[in-house]
Amino acid sequence: MIEKNNRFLKDSAFENRFFSSLETYIHPTAVVGKNVKLGLNVKIGPFCVVIGNVTIDDDTRIHSHVSIGFPAQDLQTKQSIGLIKIGKNCQIREFVTISAPKTSNSRTTIGNHCYVMNFSHVAHDVTIEDHVTLINNVNLAGHVYIEHHAMLMANCGLHQFCRVGAYSALAPFSGMRQDIPPFSLFDGLPGRFAGLNLIALKRAGCNSEDIAGLKTITNFFFQKKLPLEEIEKLVSEEKLLQENSYVQEFISFVKTSNRGISRKTIKDG
Repeated sequence: MIEKNNRFLKDSAFENRFFSSLETYIHPTAVVGKNVKLGLNVKIGPFCVVIGNVTIDDDTRIHSHVSIGFPAQDLQTKQSIGLIKIGKNCQIREFVTISAPKTSNSRTTIGNHCYVMNFSHVAHDVTIEDHVTLINNVNLAGHVYIEHHAMLMANCGLHQFCRVGAYSALAPFSGMRQDIPPFSLFDGLPGRFAGLNLIALKRAGCNSEDIAGLKTITNFFFQKKLPLEEIEKLVSEEKLLQENSYVQEFISFVKTSNRGISRKTIKDG
């Protein structure tokens, strides 16, 4: 009975320090390298390994069995180099892996208020902006760029150098070899346009006129599959479209896409 009570008190102390305290805490079983910099109220949970040049900002919680800072998963990369930066108020859940960059002057970055769920992998040189959610078992290849408020659902995969636009979403068990434009929902293998990410848009305060404009521009692009030059001409002739910042952001993303954007939709079969 005494042994059980002592164990209970010890476990309770961990829970209080990890979940309730306002101090930086490293669990005794965790390994934290000499070049790791931790902000205020950062938590490092049981059996985590954080090595290399890593900066973790205030109020971020690293749950158990997380691996951060090991060399890029590349046959030519033998040691941890470059910088990993994780922002404020992030949740990095169990068994997540975050790789170091491939060169000394590059970085792997996770922004503020990001939620990275169990078994997800963030490869070398990935950039994740603020308020991004990766649901369980998402796999990001090297140099992927994810813009703010995007969501990748369970068991998704992204090819290297893919770019994901703001407020977009990729449905569960989907994969992409091309870019995903902002405000869009993609689904399938490979991913195809399935409509606007209306839930995220409404949460962002997007009004009915903004959504109507996005429906028009995505109809031009995905359903009618008009040339971009013709789409820009139609937008320039319609004041509500021309003044719609969401429409302009969509067009700008398409024009600057490096990997291209698939125009296939789930209705194309």
